[in-house]
Amino acid sequence: MKVTIMGSGTMVPSNDRNSSGVLIEHDGIHSMLDFGYGTLRHLLKLGLTYHDIDRVYFTHNHPDHMCDLVPFLFASRYHADPRKKDLEIVAAPGFKEYFNTLMQAYKRWLIPSTYQVQIMEQDEETRTYDGLSVTSKKVKHIDMSRGYRFQTAEGKSLAVSGDTDYCEGMIELGKEADLMILECSSPDNMKLPGHLTPTECGKLAEEAGCRKLCLTHFYPVCDLEDVRATCHAVYTGELFLAEDLMEFNI
Repeated sequence: MKVTIMGSGTMVPSNDRNSSGVLIEHDGIHSMLDFGYGTLRHLLKLGLTYHDIDRVYFTHNHPDHMCDLVPFLFASRYHADPRKKDLEIVAAPGFKEYFNTLMQAYKRWLIPSTYQVQIMEQDEETRTYDGLSVTSKKVKHIDMSRGYRFQTAEGKSLAVSGDTDYCEGMIELGKEADLMILECSSPDNMKLPGHLTPTECGKLAEEAGCRKLCLTHFYPVCDLEDVRATCHAVYTGELFLAEDLMEFNI
């Protein structure tokens, strides 16, 4: 399983960081987890286009986690080179209604004519998609927020939080994971409700016992050296601070 950070920032404009997105490649299947601003352009840098994404998982429906879905669907209608492959979207209950409202807002401009979009609402459960076992659990952000754990048949595992506060659900998803990706929005002294700080990330990861931890979703107020030192004071495993297009092989 290959994992690429497509966006390590937020919706606050940055020349270095797109908003949230993670590309997961496994057995020839390309899946996005979240689809924040700038994802489409970063996909091009990897040689991928709107034709190549098989599935999209959403942690929740805030703009910084999904706004590139709109240009993705619009580009897929390009008359000279339309998408032909069906697209699956996996998200929490309530997403189908949200998606249908989004389609209505843009009238006919996003509605596929050469392929189908299938929305699969997944709550707190485990399902298998193309050989990957995918577990989702509620995390502490908004009602629709879900964290995910992806596990291969060989037992290799990835856990991703999306936006969350410290919560048991994310600890369970990250149990002995080969890689856990946690949002880390702001320093300890600027705690935001529904988001994690470096110390909270460290405690969560240490309790989960994950082998590697990658922090992401940095607001500009983050001094990354302070983030590293603060988190490492609690977490004893291997620690990474996300950068756009950073890659992991699990």
